[in-house]
Amino acid sequence: MVSFKTRQLLCFIAAVSIAWGCTMLPQTSRTAGIHDVTIEDSISPDNLLVQPGDEVRWINLRKLPITVDIPTLKSEDLACSRGFTNVFGVLKETAELGPNETASLCFKKPAVVNYNVRSQTALAGGKLILPGVVKVGTPFNQ
Repeated sequence: MVSFKTRQLLCFIAAVSIAWGCTMLPQTSRTAGIHDVTIEDSISPDNLLVQPGDEVRWINLRKLPITVDIPTLKSEDLACSRGFTNVFGVLKETAELGPNETASLCFKKPAVVNYNVRSQTALAGGKLILPGVVKVGTPFNQ
């Protein structure tokens, strides 16, 4: 027979496990727009216009791992995030993607988001750094 205190402890552990599991679920985009940014020898497109709530998905098509680095990334500016968090769900400014892996973000409000994609390369210096821009909201020329 299980004691009352043991039953309470088991219920507490179950509740914490359920709560933790729910925090690990990916948030979803608030709009239907999904925009792919492919990374090979270059970024395509390297200047992207999206609407608030649209999902921006970075796809590594290289044979080597890459890092997508967004130095100004803040959780309060995001409606969704996948690949930019650590094991505890805390937002990171980088997403490390192996070959054929993806990471994505949904930005809540108008902004200009500058980022870099970093990778190893056989070129002199051994590092490839590709800059990109995501404009959330108004067109680039406005």
